[in-house]
Parts: sequence; structure tokens; C-alpha cells
Amino acid sequence: MANLDDIAREAGVSASTVSRVLNDRASISEETRQRVLLVAEKLQYRKRAYTSNTLRAQKVAGVIIPDMTSDYYARMLHTINVRFQQKDFSVLCAITNFDPEQTVKAVKQIAQNRVSCLLIVMDDTEVISQKLIDTVRLIGLPTMFITSKYISSLDVDCLFVDEERGNTMAVEHLLHRGYRRIGFIGENNTRNRCDFFLKVMKQYGMPVNPAFVRIAQNRGEEGGYLRMKEILSLVDLPDAIYASYDQMAIGAIHAIREAGLRVPTDIAVIGFDNIPTAQYIAGGLTTIGTPFDEIAAIVVRILLHRISQPFGQPQQVAIKPSLIVRATT
Repeated sequence: MANLDDIAREAGVSASTVSRVLNDRASISEETRQRVLLVAEKLQYRKRAYTSNTLRAQKVAGVIIPDMTSDYYARMLHTINVRFQQKDFSVLCAITNFDPEQTVKAVKQIAQNRVSCLLIVMDDTEVISQKLIDTVRLIGLPTMFITSKYISSLDVDCLFVDEERGNTMAVEHLLHRGYRRIGFIGENNTRNRCDFFLKVMKQYGMPVNPAFVRIAQNRGEEGGYLRMKEILSLVDLPDAIYASYDQMAIGAIHAIREAGLRVPTDIAVIGFDNIPTAQYIAGGLTTIGTPFDEIAAIVVRILLHRISQPFGQPQQVAIKPSLIVRATT
């Protein structure tokens, strides 16, 4: 059976152009549209149909995530798996380790296992390449992305967590509580959150001591502990620390207490994600909560609908995080 790649080769256009024509999307010239349709008819191309029989037969969802060492992605996968199980679906998972080529490879490999749909979770430092988009279109599966920002050019179902709003909420909370000498600790995969931190501080006219901003390769609790140790070696100390995610915040709290200082009396700490441990550490960690259950419910609902209605208009769904105030601020 002919596929999009075959039509693209014959018509002299890209696979993404073929996909847009066959799905009756805008921004294609009439000449190109007619050429693609003629080639599709010549090659006897037929759209893949996802009938209720297909749904009953397969009932497997493919999920691609960048990492499993962080609590964020582990919890994301867990809640998505629970929601799919409630619909009598199994989940087949692949881990990419933030490698874009591995993401493309994982899409192809999962598609070979005859899954009914595909969910791709992207980190905020990852770029959705044209190669990945073309691969998704070629496999012909109902596909959805989870990203950290709105991507206007993405012609596929997508849910994005409004991280810019979440980061703004974190910084505004510290400022409203009266903290002024605010520092940031992170790792290489969370540089975007540092950019948001600096942007909000500038908007409020608050200077940031460059020595209070620490980003390096170490991840998780170890990264938070080491970056906080570096800041604690300074003569002048911050009065608050924004850790790019909760595991780093937990490491930072350990370093602060090890130095004989108190949280939040001497240094306040705020994190991001609201992992389960956050409510139990240091009397409760103030954090920005990601609504994992709501995300999972929306994703599963859209993907299951897309199985039976594969050619409808793609959706872009925004999820706003929430501020959860606890003892560390």
C-alpha cells in the first residue's frame, strides 16, 4: 500500500505537504493540491482507518518520554498509565534521554508494535524538529505532544504546560513575601526556567547578583546540593533560592541546614513540580504544582477520540500550573 513518502517522492513535494493536502489543511496552493491528489489517486493511496474494531483489537498506547530518573517524568508516566488502564489500554513506553535522534527512532519502533495511538512528552529544552514531524505524519498514528510552551506551527494535537506563567508565579511569590536577594539554581536541562527567572526579576526592576545564579551538569538532589554549597561559600548570601525543580530544592535545603542555617528564616526555598516528597520535606516545600491528573485525563480523552476521528482539526490545550505555599517560604 502506498504511503505519504511514496506520494511525496512522486509529486516532488515533502511528506508534510502531502499530509496537509490529504487532511485538507490550509496554506497549500491549488496547483500543488491537485498534483498531490492526482498522484495519490494514481498510487491508489487509502487513508488508514481507525475503526472501533481496530480500537478493540489493539488497545495499546505508545508513550515516549525523555527521562525516568526525575520524579517529574516518572509521575507523568504513572498518571498517564493509570488513565489508560482505566480505559482498558496498555502502555508501551520508550525513553529518549533527551536525544532528538532517539526520539525519531522511538517513534518508528513503537509504530512497528501496532499501537493504537502515540503520546510524545517533550522537555522544555528539546526542539520538535521537522524530521520528527515528518516521521509522525508518515506513520499515520493518532499522535499528541506534551510540551512546555505553545508552538503555533505544530499541526498535531498538543497539550502545553504554561511554564512561563509558573515561573512568573514563583518569582512573584518570593517578591511579594519581601525577599529581594533571590538566587537561582538549576541544571543544563532547565536553563529556560533560569531565563524566565531573570526576565521576571528585570520586569520588577530587581537586580540579580550573578554569583547567586548557578547552573551546571549535575541533576536532581545532588545538583541542588552542590549548587547551593557554591552559593553558601560566598561572603554575601541570598535571602531566597528558586530551585528549577523540587528535587534540586531538596538538595539545596540539605546544604542550607548542613551549614547551620534555617529555612526559611535565613534562606527561603521554592521549587517547581510539586512531587510527592515536597509536602513532607522541611515542613513542606513551597512549589509550583503541575496538574498531572488533569494532564493525563485530557491527553487520554483526546487520543481516544482521535482514534475514531483521525482527521479532525488538531487541538492546542493550555494547562496553567498553581502556586502551593508551604513552610519553606
